[in-house]
Formats: sequence, C-alpha cells, structure tokens
Amino acid sequence: MRLMPDSPLNGAEQTLQQSFMKSLIFNGLLMAVAVCLAYLPVRRLPDLHSLPAATVALAARPVALPAAVAPLHLVGAWELVAKDPRFTGLSALALDHGQLLAVSDRGAVIRFDFPTKPRPTARLADLRIGPGPWGKKWSRDAESLAPDPKGRGWWVGFEQNHSLWLYDPTFQRAIRSINLNRPDWWNNRGAEGLLADGDGMLVTAENGRDVMRVSDAAVERRAMVAGADVAEAARAPDGSAWILLRTKGSDGVSQWIAPLIRTGAGYRSGPTWPVPKDVFDNFEGMAIEARAEGGWRFWLVTDDGHRIMARTLLVALDYIPPPRHDKSPATGAGLSKARERKRR
Repeated sequence: MRLMPDSPLNGAEQTLQQSFMKSLIFNGLLMAVAVCLAYLPVRRLPDLHSLPAATVALAARPVALPAAVAPLHLVGAWELVAKDPRFTGLSALALDHGQLLAVSDRGAVIRFDFPTKPRPTARLADLRIGPGPWGKKWSRDAESLAPDPKGRGWWVGFEQNHSLWLYDPTFQRAIRSINLNRPDWWNNRGAEGLLADGDGMLVTAENGRDVMRVSDAAVERRAMVAGADVAEAARAPDGSAWILLRTKGSDGVSQWIAPLIRTGAGYRSGPTWPVPKDVFDNFEGMAIEARAEGGWRFWLVTDDGHRIMARTLLVALDYIPPPRHDKSPATGAGLSKARERKRR
C-alpha cells in the first residue's frame, strides 16, 4: 500500500502547532520568571534612609477588574499613588478612626483616607523601633497588624526576625516585644496574619500550616489546614475570623477569602471565594467593616513588591452574611452578642 504524502495544508498546520507550542512555553517561562521576581526577599533591597513624618496627597485612580463571584460584590477598585518613597510594599491593613492604617515590609506606618474622599491624603512615618538595628533591609519587615485587645495600641508581626511588637497608638513607643522562636520558618514566610483573640493574639503563618496563640501567660502552637499560603487575617464585625489565601504559579497569583474555623486540633479554612484581580496583583492587606445599611465591606490592598510593573491597588468588596444560629465562640461567632450581654 502506498502512503499518500502529507498535503501542504497539513504541513502548514504542523508548523503552526509547533509555533503555538513554542509561544505557550515561552509565555509560561516568562510568567514564571515574573512571579519569581515578584517575591524576591526583602534582603535584596537597599538599606533604608531616615525620613521625617509627612502628609502627602494621595491619588486614587479607578481601575477595571473582573466581576466578583457571589456572594461577594465588587464595589470599586483604585490604584493608589503617593509621592513618598515609603508608599510601597504595603503588607497589612486595618481600620482606625475613619481611616485605613497599613504597615509596610520596609518599616513604614501609613494612615490614608478612603478613595471616595474628595482630596485624600496619606500620612507616612518611619517605624523606628523594632527588631534589629534601624535602617537595615531585614530589620523592619512588617507583615501583619492588629489592635491590642486591652486597648494599649497596635501589635505588629515581623518576618526575618520572627516576632511580635506592641506599640502605643502613635507607633512612637514600643510597649512589649515577643520572640516567636520559630527557626523552622523561612526568613520571609512568617507572621502574615494577626488577630486579637480574647486577651491574647492569634498569629497565622504564611505556610498555611501553623497558628500560634500568644498571651501574657504562654505561647501555644496549634495546627492549621488552609490548603494554600495565608497572606492576611482579619476580624469581622460579628467577631468571626477571616483569612486571605494565596497560591503562586506559572499562571500568576490566585487569591481567595475564607473564614478561619476553630477545630478540635487547631484551625482550618472554610469555603473559599475568589478575589477579583489581575494576574500580578498580590493582596496582602485585609480589613472588614460594618456597613450602615447592613452587611460588611472587605477592604483589600496589594503589596507592589517594590516592582516597577506592579501597583498598589485598593479594592472594596461587599458581602451580606447569612443569619447565624451558631453562637459558639470556637469559630469567633457570637462574640459581639456576648460583649453586648456583658455591657447590659
């Protein structure tokens, strides 16, 4: 039997398929390199130079993002730009007296207005007291932030030197520091999430496997099953705990919001909701506020990673929680009700 030779059309198709495969491989390699560059350790950055505290104008430019998946609703997204070199690397987010409060991975404290304000501003100051000597690129890698449950000020979680520091409300004075004593954590994968927990603090590690409860009495280690890296943690208005999850791969960064649920052995993540974002946006800050008309608003902020191609993005997502019947404090639910009964 004689075999018919391939037609010119088949040859052209094979050539096209080969070119397409080469393009896919090249784009995949390019994406992988970009993702790796996005997570270069802070130790690669130059040392810090002291700057005076300053208030600068904050530009909030609306940007388009993919629609959120129910039950989340995308309210808005803004790229934030401020003419101060410290407005970069935002790694945690909180709400404080009608403003947003952030710390950066290079030791800056930043208070800034909501983007809906007619002329928003940002107030920036150096976090001069902390682990290690001031100015060194590894000594002020702040990654998490939460209010002190006793009202003394703010707790900040640091990587590189894995520790917690309690500051007064102005961040000018350190009240206490706690060495987390975790030599098994990587330098740049430490206390990514921080939550007030009764009279102590709950620390969630970036690896998604470790939780530490820190109090005046003890430091307890507990297990967590998150199924992904943990980028941030926050308390909701009803007292429940929520975490921001993250995976990185050749197709970029993917992220989800999930409740943090207490179990007998430790903690686990609950149902996950994807966060609307572009491929290189890396959300590392999350705060949750109650809306006057009902429901909650999740505020998310990205860490630009000190990269030219990245941005500081603020996103608002609305959520209406279902009626809760479980008042067990194990999951954080019912804490607000308990406090209300105590006041009465």
